[in-house]
Amino acid sequence: MRVRIEALFVGAMALSACATIGGPGSSTYYECGQGTRLKVDSLPGGAVQVQMNGDKPIVLTSEKSASGAKYSNGQHVFWSKGDEASWTVGRMVPMQCRQVAVPR
Repeated sequence: MRVRIEALFVGAMALSACATIGGPGSSTYYECGQGTRLKVDSLPGGAVQVQMNGDKPIVLTSEKSASGAKYSNGQHVFWSKGDEASWTVGRMVPMQCRQVAVPR
């Protein structure tokens, strides 16, 4: 009986460690055109942190939108609805992105 309880404890600890791997919040991954990959983490207060191709993460704050969830910092815009999103840097044409289960 003691071995069974210890095995359950070890299993629970292993699963709880997996929950923290994603980053500051819950991570969502997107693949966009031209080989661009995004990792998006939810932050407290309704902000998100976007990391493009492993570069330095950028924090974006929530903005009002008629549809979906829109975040911006004035230069970068991430706008998502369902499993699709757009990513804009400065005056560039927005890149269309699609949510993926795990990054490649």
